[in-house]
Amino acid sequence: MQPYDVIFIGYPNWWGTMPMALFTFLEKHDVAGKTLVPFCTHEGSALGRGPRDIAGLCPEARVLEGLAVRGSDASEAQKDVDTWLRRIGLLR
Repeated sequence: MQPYDVIFIGYPNWWGTMPMALFTFLEKHDVAGKTLVPFCTHEGSALGRGPRDIAGLCPEARVLEGLAVRGSDASEAQKDVDTWLRRIGLLR
């Protein structure tokens, strides 16, 4: 994780948050001072608690606005992804 300043955290929303494997991953890696960018697929619960859980696990990281894409719409979400990346300042 050391060489990265911006880290995208992608996951399927399971039971209102990210899978436990991502909790474990974030607990084991030092992301202090990093910018974390959550995004997920879902089938109705959007981002759920994911970004809040990430912020709680990584209090010394900056967590940007996340993106939730309905899984059944993922194959046609490029425009939404581009709009989101522009809004959070990661795409011109």
